[in-house]
Amino acid sequence: MGIKGIDVSHWQGNIDWKKVANDGIKFAFIKATEGITLIDKKFETNVLGANAAGIKTGAYHFARFGSKSEALAEARFFLSLVKKVSLSYPLVLDLEVNQRDVSKSVLTNAAVAFLREIESAGYFAMIYSSKSFFENCLDESKLKPFALWIARYSSKLGRDADIWQYSDCGKVAGISGNVDMNICYRAGLRAKSAVTTEKTVSNKKKGNLETTYTVKKGDTLSGIACKYNTTVKDIQSLNNIKDANKIYVGQKLKVSGNASRPSDKNQYYTIKSGDTLSEISKRFNISIKSLLSWNHLKNANKIYAGQKIRVK
Repeated sequence: MGIKGIDVSHWQGNIDWKKVANDGIKFAFIKATEGITLIDKKFETNVLGANAAGIKTGAYHFARFGSKSEALAEARFFLSLVKKVSLSYPLVLDLEVNQRDVSKSVLTNAAVAFLREIESAGYFAMIYSSKSFFENCLDESKLKPFALWIARYSSKLGRDADIWQYSDCGKVAGISGNVDMNICYRAGLRAKSAVTTEKTVSNKKKGNLETTYTVKKGDTLSGIACKYNTTVKDIQSLNNIKDANKIYVGQKLKVSGNASRPSDKNQYYTIKSGDTLSEISKRFNISIKSLLSWNHLKNANKIYAGQKIRVK
């Protein structure tokens, strides 16, 4: 099962974060900025309150850009605020409007520029959008390196995503009125701070050897970076990769993440109605072949709700 979370802004007013935590909420994405001038007046208060209650916190920026230059300006504005607080979940680009009425290609390239700027500052970058906008107004192929948060208010998400925003009218203790509800399916999401990046560089100088990772089917640079507590930019630099979307099965990559290799502990997932092994393999960034082998499955089409399988 996924992890239960919410996203909030000043529209939720004063929040009693202790009550929110006691209601089973494990993470919260909090609005920080919009465009290049608007700062959400409750941002820092909400982050501090959620952190104190033991809730993982991430931040999001509502986009208004229509070009790469505008996207970079908005990313830097966003970063100037989030660096003042302590976060434990990703920084999110909230892209759900084509403010400048530009082409799909222009808007997507601007989004990529924003997300790369976030990564270059040492943070874990994620994109949020509605299912319809993401699939029809953006070039999904260019956004594969990034974690994905999709909004669809239905009984089923209907596609792969790391987080599903399934309702905008949820009820949570400690919050007056409605609140957006989310389920996170991806383990290991975090906000990787610049301090962590400096520690990684420091460890390399002390003589730690680089890890060699062999690319498997379904891998993305973003997923590999997450496993090894590093950034996509770092992996690209080490391996002279110009296009983060172009990696291939069997490719050997240098990864400077010795101090935080993936956990050896096995991770398990309980299958829900409607799940397929193909969707599960993408969600957990593991091949179907490995899932079949680890769980002694002979037929990828024969899984059932309630079945517990190893996914890591």
